[in-house]
Amino acid sequence: MGYVRLTLANGLRVIHHPVPKSNTVTLNILYNVGARDEAPEKTGFAHLFEHLMFGGSAHIPEYDKVVEWAGGSNNAYTNNDFTNYYISVPLENAETAFWLESDRMLGLDFSEKSLNIQKGVVIEEFKQRCHNAPFGMLWHHLRSLAYRHHPYRWPTIGLTPDHIEDATLEDVRAFYEHYYHPNNAIVCISGALSESEVFEKTEKWFGSIDRAGKRNLNLYPTEPEQKARRILETTDLLPQNAVFIAFRTPGVRTLDWPVASLFAELFGGTETAPLYLELVKEKGIFTSAESFYMKGLSEGMFVVYGILSDSVKHETAEKELFDLLDKHKKHGFTDAHLDRVKNQVITRLLFEETNHMNRVQKLCYFENIGLLQDDVFDEAGMLRKVNNMDLKNWASNYLNHEQMNVVYYSPKIS
Repeated sequence: MGYVRLTLANGLRVIHHPVPKSNTVTLNILYNVGARDEAPEKTGFAHLFEHLMFGGSAHIPEYDKVVEWAGGSNNAYTNNDFTNYYISVPLENAETAFWLESDRMLGLDFSEKSLNIQKGVVIEEFKQRCHNAPFGMLWHHLRSLAYRHHPYRWPTIGLTPDHIEDATLEDVRAFYEHYYHPNNAIVCISGALSESEVFEKTEKWFGSIDRAGKRNLNLYPTEPEQKARRILETTDLLPQNAVFIAFRTPGVRTLDWPVASLFAELFGGTETAPLYLELVKEKGIFTSAESFYMKGLSEGMFVVYGILSDSVKHETAEKELFDLLDKHKKHGFTDAHLDRVKNQVITRLLFEETNHMNRVQKLCYFENIGLLQDDVFDEAGMLRKVNNMDLKNWASNYLNHEQMNVVYYSPKIS
């Protein structure tokens, strides 16, 4: 994946990823601000701001309409670590993408009307996703158990819709000025533009933006080591009982994430994994079960869960989950299983990287955390190197009884 990097005088980091035969140009901007940068009494702001960025800028009152006129598509997403915006247009309309994104960085058109509209959208999303869907409050529950000090203790959507309801125009303007400026952003451009064309257009459209600001240093309270199991019992909109177990794990910079990803896939990522074969198919403890790993910049999280069969108690299900984890923590997996899963994960990864959008987003992501180097960016190569000893050592360090965060779900009785 070829790329060239430079930094403009105003601090904007620029990456050019050439795709010579492409008939589209993709422009991705990552702002180094996520839910972990919010104040505990004003959560959900990063997500609210993602919506506000489509509400009109200094010279473009209707962003989406211009994208449509240019024959393009666009979207955005927010997580705990950063906010990402992307746009793809036909090659002949590349200039439009630079214009649109630079104008949003230059200055948004803040108004009480646009703020109230987007507040309503976000609050309704909170209600639909968190209050009216099965496991809607899952990440509120797991994060509040796992974290007491670090701002990972709330999910991207925020702790409560009241924080969004109470947001003022001054609040959001201050958030914009603090985080949405060139020095805190990374832009990656892919397509059949030459290096000189990319850097000329980037300088033309972004170079004159003189909104000064400091780069986010991502300094957060240290979360103490967890030394005792934590548990929450609650109800939810589902017909059966369920058990979720989460473990805090190191962040991406430690380069442990390929091991964590493979362990999650090996243990419970498919119907040929031990979690399904032993606890669903053979013992019938669960009707369904899965494990997965979530990468994070400060920390990651390994999660395993099961939907309980009738008459199985929460305590029994938790013990079965942990005992099976303990077994594979000590003995690992067969070489055949490891090779098969490695091939599946690497094939999926390489297939994803055939998409321009995925590539530019990954380039911005790794640049943001200071790991955009060939030896680190070779994700497939890192996965290929993982062996059974790596898996056992990682699990022994992080998947222990005193590090468990457990949620017992029971059906909500109306």
